[in-house]
Amino acid sequence: MDDIIVSQFLLIIAILTTGVIYGTDMFHALVVRKATPLSKNSSIADLVGHTHLIADKRMPGIGITSLMATATGVILNFENACAAGLLGAALLMLLSHLYLYMNIAKPVNKEMSDAAVKNVVPENIRALQIRWESVIYYRAAFLTAAMLLLTVAAAVL
Repeated sequence: MDDIIVSQFLLIIAILTTGVIYGTDMFHALVVRKATPLSKNSSIADLVGHTHLIADKRMPGIGITSLMATATGVILNFENACAAGLLGAALLMLLSHLYLYMNIAKPVNKEMSDAAVKNVVPENIRALQIRWESVIYYRAAFLTAAMLLLTVAAAVL
């Protein structure tokens, strides 16, 4: 019985932390992606650059917690094939999201953040934003799937 309580607690943590990242990426996919083409280059460089600067400092702890809670849930529920399978699939979605973030978004974040701190507008600001936005729908889709899988896992745990 104690394992179930621990598993439920971890699943709540996984859902809450994944939800923070999910909400952030969905907001960018649905709102920011539509607003940036309407914005001035200097506005994009300043606001988006500073947003990435702050997010890249605050979000990793949330993401790591999400991954660790989900992975630990897989291990603790290994004998419950349904729950372990759902949690394993959610973990795969989270890792897929992380792959896109680390390889495409994070390098753009760094360049835009550095420019914002120096108070300069990169000549390629639109190209940087387009590069970053090129994977936001995929990232949002991976997180949607992860949230769905975590929620269903909660129902079968």
